[in-house]
Amino acid sequence: RQPSPAAAELTARSSHWTGGYRPQNAKGQMAWRCCHGSRYLFSLTSAVATAQFAVFKFLKEATSQFFICQSFLSVVVFTATLLLFLAMLQNRLYFVHIARQLNALRGYLMKVEAEDFKQNQLYTSSDFPALKPSSVHTFQLLGAAPISAMFAGMSAYAFSQAFACCSPIGAAILVGLVVVATEIVGGMKYLSETGKKSADDAVHGIQNEGSPNE
Repeated sequence: RQPSPAAAELTARSSHWTGGYRPQNAKGQMAWRCCHGSRYLFSLTSAVATAQFAVFKFLKEATSQFFICQSFLSVVVFTATLLLFLAMLQNRLYFVHIARQLNALRGYLMKVEAEDFKQNQLYTSSDFPALKPSSVHTFQLLGAAPISAMFAGMSAYAFSQAFACCSPIGAAILVGLVVVATEIVGGMKYLSETGKKSADDAVHGIQNEGSPNE
């Protein structure tokens, strides 16, 4: 049978309601963004590591100038990887809210317009958590955090070597552990808390009554 005008209008407006994403490519778009974030991360870190090695070969020995340069480059990379980590974290939150909206629309249409259809193969759950251990986004975040922490530790190591202010290895280990723990625990807490809110509240801080997760 032909869908009702209300259902046709609902389907036509679904792209607008979901921020311009269509049901058939929403998850693909967000996965593409996260994939490119990982590519930027590995490209940046490998390029700077090569640059640090080139500086060492140019100076021919590990002088104080080399350690200062290494510390500066490591700080730049740590800042960039931290921003990429935060972007990947935000993309995960966007992905969750978009997928929930699409699933809610699909579930509604399946009940209203196709109640006799019993072989649906797509998702209809709209209350899944933002923090999901088996998600590829989680693996990407868990991989990005140690890389970011490694460059923070390298910066602390080089700074300690250049100015002889403390134990270089101890400073590197301490800074690296603090950074990786802060990023992982903070990221898990952020997803766990904001994932329970409505999209408007989580992203824009706007209270929205009637959230399915409240």
